[in-house]
Amino acid sequence: MKHLFIGGTGNISADCTREALRRGHDVWHINRGNRGSIDGVTTLCVDAKNADAVKAALKDETFDTVTDFIAFTKEDVERDIELFRGRTRQFVFISSASAYHKPVRSYVITESTPLHNPFWTYSQNKALCEQHLVDEYRASSFPITIVRPSHTYSDGWFPTTFGSSDYTIVARILAGKPIIVHGDGRSLWTLTHTEDFARAFVSLLGHPRAIGEAYHITSDDVLDWEEIHLTIARALGREIEIVHIPSDFIAALEPSRGAGLLGDKAFSVVFDNAKIKSLVPGWNAVIPFHEGVARSLAWREAHPETKLTDQSLEAEIERILAAWRP
Repeated sequence: MKHLFIGGTGNISADCTREALRRGHDVWHINRGNRGSIDGVTTLCVDAKNADAVKAALKDETFDTVTDFIAFTKEDVERDIELFRGRTRQFVFISSASAYHKPVRSYVITESTPLHNPFWTYSQNKALCEQHLVDEYRASSFPITIVRPSHTYSDGWFPTTFGSSDYTIVARILAGKPIIVHGDGRSLWTLTHTEDFARAFVSLLGHPRAIGEAYHITSDDVLDWEEIHLTIARALGREIEIVHIPSDFIAALEPSRGAGLLGDKAFSVVFDNAKIKSLVPGWNAVIPFHEGVARSLAWREAHPETKLTDQSLEAEIERILAAWRP
């Protein structure tokens, strides 16, 4: 099959690209080329938000599937509908499991759990995108599939209270500095390696039963936030000083950070993956977090130039610590 990925080189999409190529699919990317290309991919270097430029780059090409990994607003999906109506047999929107109802009504989330997040604009916008696509499917049979990742991470990433992609928290652990964990550290959380996500995701592409449906794809490996940080420290071979600080206290000091805590990480979230498993028999997430962390450390050792700290994040953490325990 011939797949077009809008994005294609990011945290989730890079492994989805590699998995599709491994299965022998023809993969195309639309992106600006800032992260380089992946061998075997046909890349159209264009700004995905420039509809005229995308039309010119696409010419008369059509695709079995189109997936947008970088649509975040209703305007983004409106543009996608106009660009790809008649060009594809399946349009896949990458949404977010953070859009599910907060506060949680039940800690076990299914695809029928309502979308409602009054805390986080990012999640609200993803829900609006979904609603617009569902309306279009009902009105004109535009062939949508919605996929909701939860907290995914790839090699080199370390999921923590303060993000995943940089080295700042790891550097603090190595330096013996205190680490903030939101709340009492006992809320349950689900982490999914992108290779596991990709194996289920690529199986959805071109599947006729996926049209008009929404799926989350997550691991069944559930940890609490205390154990997540302790696992990282054990992989580093270090002791760790954890300071527990309430999420609402953090949100009051750092509202931009607090939105993601109060709208997502502060709650225990466990996912029922029965729906995706019914469509992709035999699929299971097989990379446990302790193995994923070991892989991340190995990747960083092989790429020492990436061991960079974010000084603005470092300053933010110190401000919160100073306010909590002056």
